[in-house]
Amino acid sequence: HGWFLPRQFETDANAWIHKETTGPEIVTQFKDKPLNYFFTGYGTGGTLNGVGTILRRDSPDTKIVVCEPDNAPLLYSGVKTEYLEDGRFKEPHPIWRPHLLQGWTPDWIPRIVDEAVRANLFDEIVFTGSDAAMTTSRELAQKEGIFTGVSGGGTLASALEFAQTKAPKGSRILAMLPDTGERYLSTPLFADVPADMTPEEKEIADSTPGEAPPGVPLPEVTEEATAFVEDMKAKHKIVIFSLQNCEFCWTIFGLFDALGLAYHRVDIDSFEYAKDNMGNKYRAALAAQTSCNTFPQYFVDGEFCGGAVDACMMWKKGELQPLLKKAGLETKDYQGDPFEFLPKWMTQNPLRST
Repeated sequence: HGWFLPRQFETDANAWIHKETTGPEIVTQFKDKPLNYFFTGYGTGGTLNGVGTILRRDSPDTKIVVCEPDNAPLLYSGVKTEYLEDGRFKEPHPIWRPHLLQGWTPDWIPRIVDEAVRANLFDEIVFTGSDAAMTTSRELAQKEGIFTGVSGGGTLASALEFAQTKAPKGSRILAMLPDTGERYLSTPLFADVPADMTPEEKEIADSTPGEAPPGVPLPEVTEEATAFVEDMKAKHKIVIFSLQNCEFCWTIFGLFDALGLAYHRVDIDSFEYAKDNMGNKYRAALAAQTSCNTFPQYFVDGEFCGGAVDACMMWKKGELQPLLKKAGLETKDYQGDPFEFLPKWMTQNPLRST
């Protein structure tokens, strides 16, 4: 069917690639000043197993420290996971509890992790709470410009606490940050980050000079361009003059698609109208009629009705429906909020509750 399931919790290839790449890289980077402590979580177990194997062989004095959530200490519990013949687990671990350190500690001990336990590939287990992990992840982004997820924050939080309380002075400590923060944008990690700028951010923005970019210079209105605009209005019950990569154009397309309306779109910035600057000539002719320079601009039965927000407002207030009916156009039984089609960065826009 064209899909592939890697089975990263069971496949030997997971640990193998870290034996081939991550482990040797760490040894090489610390060849002049040996590594004293290596901190890592154990999601699938690939990093722990693969890097642990290499460190035991090539850097035997390095202490390997495994990190677990403080409310789901599966390894600490000593309770083993039982496996099927193919390496999958039989049942969830009884000690597991929900935690926010995604990528750390699933609800069983993966086979690859169990192999690391039996091979004695780590020296100590430490524990970190979800709050400390998220705080450290945010601080890492704010203060160091390193954008990592909650699991990376948890590992670093553990390493920092160890450095402050247990590690001998001058110790070299490496913390594994396994992924980027981008995949956590919809999680509690960023729940306190507002969609709009904070007063502090606005103050920073206002402290630098800025001005709106100059408008696109439009040519003189020509009879040919005016005739084109009129022809589009005459030929199509609904015509939308738009830009190809405009989010507000996508808004009106989404609304009209949901309404089941057929419409004709004229993307004036498309390659079709690039020759002889025809796109801007049509834009000039359009602006001369509507006194509007923004996009999209839509017409129903030849009548200019406005842009994307106008369409949403008119539908919500029941003003668009009679115009469509007068033009002989029927719509689907759409009961949603038309403002759902606005760009996602406008989720706090007051228009949504208008």
